[in-house]
Amino acid sequence: MGEPVIDPEVPERARMVLLRDPGALLAPGAPPRRPRFGGRTVHDAWLCLSHAPVWTLLPALMGGFYGGAARWAGLAAQAVLVGLAAVSIAWGPGMGAFLLLCGCAMPVVFCVLLWRCGEGPAGRLARTLHGRYVRPQDLGEAAAGLLERAREAVEAVLGSEVNRAGLLDDVRNAVTLPAQLWEIASTLAHIEALRAEHEAVPHPEDHRIAGLLGAQAQALDLATEAVTRRVAALEDYAAQAAAADKALRQWETARRLSARSAAYRELLARTVRDELAVAQIAGLTEEARRVEEVLRVSVRRARDAGLALAPRHPAGDLAEAS
Repeated sequence: MGEPVIDPEVPERARMVLLRDPGALLAPGAPPRRPRFGGRTVHDAWLCLSHAPVWTLLPALMGGFYGGAARWAGLAAQAVLVGLAAVSIAWGPGMGAFLLLCGCAMPVVFCVLLWRCGEGPAGRLARTLHGRYVRPQDLGEAAAGLLERAREAVEAVLGSEVNRAGLLDDVRNAVTLPAQLWEIASTLAHIEALRAEHEAVPHPEDHRIAGLLGAQAQALDLATEAVTRRVAALEDYAAQAAAADKALRQWETARRLSARSAAYRELLARTVRDELAVAQIAGLTEEARRVEEVLRVSVRRARDAGLALAPRHPAGDLAEAS
């Protein structure tokens, strides 16, 4: 399954937290309630109680299991403990005072460990943002296929050379296409929820219920067809962007060749001073003009396809390719 689709209005930091931990996302349905005690359980308390002595006396060992910042923090804490032990034995009241100090620190370590348990950042965001993301696994096979097609089309347009070059900037792809993908995902999720409710109706053989179910099934089919047409429009836009990419590469090649026309003109003038040389140079220039025209047409078609997806933004004039 692909990654979840998240409402583009969700802040970027929250989006990245959810995408890094998609397992924390919740299935559709009623909004989940806030867990008691922040999601902490008795098992968490016992686990923290058993780990607190080890964290207190051997923080370097425990930090090594986590790696990253925890490892370096554990090493620093271990160095402090070793220093305190050495000072207590050499100049202080002795090892007993050091162990007493560690015993007093254990409840603090236990509270810190328990605070770190329970509902993490991803779980909390998954609960508070419930309904603003769609998991592909919550959709039927056909709906998930439509969503994947839409995602691939959006990624193809956003990754195209003409889009990165700003030739499709009037379409505002960075804003319009994620919004289109989210609308498709949320519509498919709504259709799937209604379809499950529709299929769970008891006594579908009753003629009065069958009539209502038939009308509902027709509405579901019409909605699915509408989403399919929107996905097809995105795929057409992606195809036009790919064609424009090809034309752009051809135009760039022709421009590089055209830039060398002076060197070829000089070479031909040295060897064949007749109309053949002039005709060949003119042919190079004409070929470059034709390739540039193909690029203009391809970019115009791609922009028209994109503007059809965002009718609120009028199409501007085609940017001059240079």
